[in-house]
Amino acid sequence: MLILPLDFYPKKRFGQSFLTDKNIIRKILARASLSKDDVVLEIGPGQGILTGELAGQVKKVIAVELDKKLYEHLGLSLRDFHNIDLINSDILEFNLGGFLKKSRIKKKIKLVGNIPYSITTPILEYVFENIDLLESVYLMVQKEFALRLIAKPNTKDYSSISCFTQFHTKPTLLFSVNRTCFKPQPKVDSSFIKLEPRPKGYWLKELKLKDRKLLFKIIRAAFNQRRKNILNSLSSVLDKDSLSGILSKLNIDHNLRAENLSIEDYTRISNLCFDCIKDKNNV
Repeated sequence: MLILPLDFYPKKRFGQSFLTDKNIIRKILARASLSKDDVVLEIGPGQGILTGELAGQVKKVIAVELDKKLYEHLGLSLRDFHNIDLINSDILEFNLGGFLKKSRIKKKIKLVGNIPYSITTPILEYVFENIDLLESVYLMVQKEFALRLIAKPNTKDYSSISCFTQFHTKPTLLFSVNRTCFKPQPKVDSSFIKLEPRPKGYWLKELKLKDRKLLFKIIRAAFNQRRKNILNSLSSVLDKDSLSGILSKLNIDHNLRAENLSIEDYTRISNLCFDCIKDKNNV
């Protein structure tokens, strides 16, 4: 692939930091388990160091780049590849379902991205919104953030984002990457993670989840006041008397805090809260 010289300065407002180490590129390609039949959505191809390699191994690459100058550069440097759809767009505004339908792509796709640290959470939300279209997700994120995604209860890194991520996917930290592998060099190291989507209807089948919105409301309420015990932190969702009865019924200690409960615990609490709220509304 021809890499053209760039009169280009990374933009802080886009959080641009480009992966330059080809050994890391090879590790990414190996761990993503690519095949000739795969369709890959790449978030933020940047200078295209990964894009051309992906195109050489898969059926199609959908590369979404926000920066106009980089988009124009990619159009030139990747012009010999006929299986790359290059799109100048903010990924958060990109209608993936509509694009796949228009392109007559009916199979689930893989997502790969070296994403700006400043918008990691919005991009995760975008992934979760489109989870039914995705076979697997591979992201380069800040190492500290990766540890939060895979964290288990009773650990310092466990948080609401751990619960939301593990609700939608099974996250795995594949390998870590030194900050020296990027240009400009960030102040922190990175990690390459895999998010494997849960089967559709997983929580409904496994734990009979009754209301996903209520579950998420409960998780947010708990972690927004994580220094309080679970009875007090959830009092914004349901009155304390009702909550106390629910926790006792589930054999959950009232003095536990948000980080002590698993997503299964939160699901059970949510289901009984749902029943209680429903009964109160019917009175």
